[in-house]
Amino acid sequence: MPNIRDIKKKTLGVKNTQQITRAMKMVSTAKLRQATIRLNATMLYLRKLEQMTADVREVLSTDSPIQTGFDHRPVKNIGVVVVAGERGLCGSFNSDIFKFSMSFLNSISGTGSQLFLIGNKARDYFKRYPKLPVIGFDFLINSNSSVDVVRKAARHAINCYTSKKIDELWIIFSEFVSILERRLTKVRLLPIDSSAKGGKIGKSEKKRVAGELIFDPSPEKLLSDLIPRYVEGLFMRALLESAASEQSARMIAMGAATDRAEDIIEQLTLTYNRTRQALITKELSEVIAGADSLAN
Repeated sequence: MPNIRDIKKKTLGVKNTQQITRAMKMVSTAKLRQATIRLNATMLYLRKLEQMTADVREVLSTDSPIQTGFDHRPVKNIGVVVVAGERGLCGSFNSDIFKFSMSFLNSISGTGSQLFLIGNKARDYFKRYPKLPVIGFDFLINSNSSVDVVRKAARHAINCYTSKKIDELWIIFSEFVSILERRLTKVRLLPIDSSAKGGKIGKSEKKRVAGELIFDPSPEKLLSDLIPRYVEGLFMRALLESAASEQSARMIAMGAATDRAEDIIEQLTLTYNRTRQALITKELSEVIAGADSLAN
């Protein structure tokens, strides 16, 4: 028969854990709201920036120095930015990112790869694979980093591309779709796809509009400033998408843990009541048996 004291002790421990998981769910809900607000603001900025970049590229010839500097070239080394979480307790969020990243790295195994890792979990995970070269950053960067830190990281990656240490730059992150859904995504940052169009403006309309524009400074100067800003914006978007996805995953995981704790408490309470009732019944039986023996 279970010990009543042990059952009460276990019930108290589960209740304490439930309080922690419930608090973590509330914190994740608040952080998710903040992350989605920042993400929506960043997406609006990116759409405008993409449109401006496409407009300027339309009026530049293909042999322009800035165009050729960010154009396709033979791929020998690929840089991969992996954006993971800072902490655990978020379900399969981090493990899904790592499986997706390893699948992508295996698909490009014929070329060299250089890793840029964002998030403590990414750094901890890829320590298991010392053969994978990590360029990394000489500073810590995560989803809570300031805009200046993200800009510094993006410039570092761009410099690796312009110095031809890498020939392509990809970023892998978890795209936030909704609270209940996230999508593993890989996006090529560099070279920028020349067929991409900003916003919903068609190509023919872009040419007509671009022909009526007067650029000051020159289009080359504008584009040389716009492309790094665009890549920085994509960096920030990936971090915010990942942060929102991580918080939604943690909120769901902690909600499930809280519900499971409630089920365990109900089971323990039922076991406690049954055990207590059995003990009372046993004591009554002993008292009655003792009284009967004295009467005889």
